[in-house]
Amino acid sequence: MLLVLSAQYDTPANTVLRGGHASTALDALTSDDLAAHDLILFDIDLADVTAVGQVRAARGRLKAPPLSVFAVDRGRNHHLNVTQANALGARAVVTRPYGQAELDAALAALDVTPVFVPPRPATAARPPSPSVEAARRILGASFAALSTGAPLDCDQAAAASRELFLGIGQEGLHGWLDTVRVHHSGTFQHCLLVTGAAVAFAREAGLSEEDRTTLTMAALLHDIGKAQIPNSLLDKPGKLTADEFAVIRRHSRIGAEYLIHQHGLSPAIIDAVLHHHEYLDGSGYPDGLKANRISRMARILTVCDVYGALVEQRSYKEAKSPADALYVLIGMAQQGKVDYGILRTLAAALGSKLPVTMAPGAAA
Repeated sequence: MLLVLSAQYDTPANTVLRGGHASTALDALTSDDLAAHDLILFDIDLADVTAVGQVRAARGRLKAPPLSVFAVDRGRNHHLNVTQANALGARAVVTRPYGQAELDAALAALDVTPVFVPPRPATAARPPSPSVEAARRILGASFAALSTGAPLDCDQAAAASRELFLGIGQEGLHGWLDTVRVHHSGTFQHCLLVTGAAVAFAREAGLSEEDRTTLTMAALLHDIGKAQIPNSLLDKPGKLTADEFAVIRRHSRIGAEYLIHQHGLSPAIIDAVLHHHEYLDGSGYPDGLKANRISRMARILTVCDVYGALVEQRSYKEAKSPADALYVLIGMAQQGKVDYGILRTLAAALGSKLPVTMAPGAAA
């Protein structure tokens, strides 16, 4: 059953809600209201600190909050509103004014039956773990900080990184990645998947506490520059044009330029964020670096980033299995694009054993 929540906004008159639904004012919201529904449409003002606090408090009282869709406004603050919605646990957003077609499309993108009484799976999905929630919170805060020019809380990011290392160690990488795919989508899902891979690599490689915190923070923040890239490009289902790809490519430099002004952040993190799309053969971006000019931390993040992209579930593509993702990365190593030794360590973290060296004739 659908619950429509509103603050200063009313549910649009042109919206015909299919299936059973109820409406309530946000200030009357209780955890029982949330628990009684399969889906919630939050039609609230995301610039209203009180309303946002009420949403966060109500969701925080439940171990497994229901599927949430947020309505956002068009205009100059659209991207920031989407970031705020993601930080609050949105699985999808609709843009005002919206109708049934827009709501159906938002749910269809999540592979949810576009009727407001979505069937529950036979086995309930596991609730998001504390480590996933810690990562989601720091991602939301980081993207919002860059969007508004506010400072980043580096101590909080470091604390979240340490919690992630412990949490993923307890859950196991595969279980953690499955939880992320169930509860998050888009850029947030990608950042969390990459972070999970990076933490697993750090554990398998036996990195020092300092290095594993550096790598985990770099993974969490690696796509922070996308806070200034239009969602229409980030979520475009078709092939990007050359001009569109040029805009996308700006994200690594945008992120690094923001992070360089943050007090107490390791230069290694900034370097990895800037260069996580560099390839050993010089075909990457933004600087076209080759081989040893790419730091080891950036090389590790590149492999984790590619892996995360391959196993990511998007509305326009199926997620690859871990084995298929490793197969693609082996091909990239043979082409001289990614570091095979790093790939071999990540594979071991995933439970796969690769040969010590690549086949004769393969690129080193």
